[in-house]
Amino acid sequence: MATSVSHKRDGFPSDWVRHFVDEIPSGIAVFDPELRYVAANPRWINAFRLGPTPLAGRRHDEIDSLSGVGLAELQRQALAGDTVEGGANIETDGTVQQRVVSVRPRVAADGTIIGVIAALHEVVTANSERTIEDTADPLTGIAGRSSFLARVRSALEASDAAGPGTAMFLLDIDNFKGINDLYGARVGDTVLKTVATRLVTGTRSRARFAGGPPAPSGPAHTDLVARLGADEFGIVLGRAAGPADTEAFARRLLQMVGAPILSGEQRIRLTASVGYLITGPTQQSEDDVLRDLDVALQEAKLRGPSSAKPWEPALTSAMGRRLGMLDQLHRAVDENEFVLHYQPILNLKDGRVVGAEALLRWNHPSDGLIPPVVFLPMLEESGLIVPVGCWVIRDVVRQMQVWHMLYGRAMVDWVSVNVSPRQFNDPTPLLATLSEINEGGFALDRLKMELTESAFMRSPEMARGVLSELRGLGIRVALDDFGTGYSALGALRQYTVDTIKIDCDFTARLDTVEGKELVLALLKIARIYGAEVVAEGVETAMQRDILREAGCGFGQGFLFAKPMDGRFFGAYALTHLVESGSIS
Repeated sequence: MATSVSHKRDGFPSDWVRHFVDEIPSGIAVFDPELRYVAANPRWINAFRLGPTPLAGRRHDEIDSLSGVGLAELQRQALAGDTVEGGANIETDGTVQQRVVSVRPRVAADGTIIGVIAALHEVVTANSERTIEDTADPLTGIAGRSSFLARVRSALEASDAAGPGTAMFLLDIDNFKGINDLYGARVGDTVLKTVATRLVTGTRSRARFAGGPPAPSGPAHTDLVARLGADEFGIVLGRAAGPADTEAFARRLLQMVGAPILSGEQRIRLTASVGYLITGPTQQSEDDVLRDLDVALQEAKLRGPSSAKPWEPALTSAMGRRLGMLDQLHRAVDENEFVLHYQPILNLKDGRVVGAEALLRWNHPSDGLIPPVVFLPMLEESGLIVPVGCWVIRDVVRQMQVWHMLYGRAMVDWVSVNVSPRQFNDPTPLLATLSEINEGGFALDRLKMELTESAFMRSPEMARGVLSELRGLGIRVALDDFGTGYSALGALRQYTVDTIKIDCDFTARLDTVEGKELVLALLKIARIYGAEVVAEGVETAMQRDILREAGCGFGQGFLFAKPMDGRFFGAYALTHLVESGSIS
């Protein structure tokens, strides 16, 4: 049988402490400023299954590392003067059990904090919320996906009968893969267990301290926390909650996850994203609920870490449109609906057409030519940009060979191709395509890869490797939209590029003193690093003349020509060759 433990510290008589804690009906433990045990009553000892382990003068996390992770964090916060509540867990026979623990400072008569007091409010098994048909999540011990779906169905049926909806939440840990990659799967598992404990204890304490009349009893009226996927949790509140309370609880969920997690020597801070809703007529099934929670979650993720977003009908409508477009883009790839247009790049000194930029267009069967601003973000997000980007390179090479065949000569010195950050960070298909073209005998120095600085910044080491391979194949590299990002100069310092392209926004401001000075500064920077300069968005003769006098080598814009398909571009380039006297 467990007996209480105490020893004299900080002026407290040992017998007084022992009798004090023994009289309290809840599990109680008293700790000194170093978080060593001063006293613990039998309820505490039995609840944590500490048995005959000597406690006096020892820290809880030295005795029980699993429950000690959560308790130690609460103790540290209490030492700082806060009264806090959270969870500690224990694993017995493969089952995780949650302990709802509150910890407050022990304050001496002079106001000095001389330790902490921890109280165990209730002991619940984390899988006690499971229905009979469910199997608990094997890692965390909390309810699994089937329990969550069953509870959603019950809530929808109750809403149909009684009226008010049920608040439901979908929480996803941000960048959990990074935690696993950095610290390993074992730490990742500890993190998931700790998050599960916090969510369970946090929802229970919400029910205990919520205002209003007592909630009805029974499984359908208790809060449910379930693990739905690797780093995804679903929460259903048993007590009715209005929009304001639901929003407040969503923020509370983010706070639960955001508190530091201790794992050995590691102190890990997480962020999460939350989508939430109160069920209504739109949600007729559990599939509808999951759909709407997921679109709200995705919208929260777009807002950045530690964001929560309520579901709105417009979100589901937008998701429907996005899925529809994604389906059409897959069809566009299969049916060869993408085409390339070419915008000429001229030498500003003599007006000669020296190159072109290949620009992707979608020749929709019913809507005609669709500009890239409409579909490029979806191509990037879905990953379709990788195969489409490889097709662009192959079709540029094909078009250059067609021009040579038709006109008996090269119409331009080079054609530039835009490479997305996703292609650059998954370079195997890109490099394989270029190697295949090189083996076919095409001179790759007639291709120029245009990259934005975001492609360099995502993975600097990988960027250096890919650039080295591109240069090994003879390909030239251009830094696009130079000056628009915070790290453009850093990219020039770290990576060798052949060309920088001044963004059209800067060109448009050449009619102002500040705009002209800024472009002159960009040109000076380019000369320092030995890079050629192409000014984009040249639309007036004044802009052309200023750029030429400032030493800018090349220009591109509507003053010279709009983008055109390969057939018209060949004729355009031929006309310029004739007018310049290059051919007769």
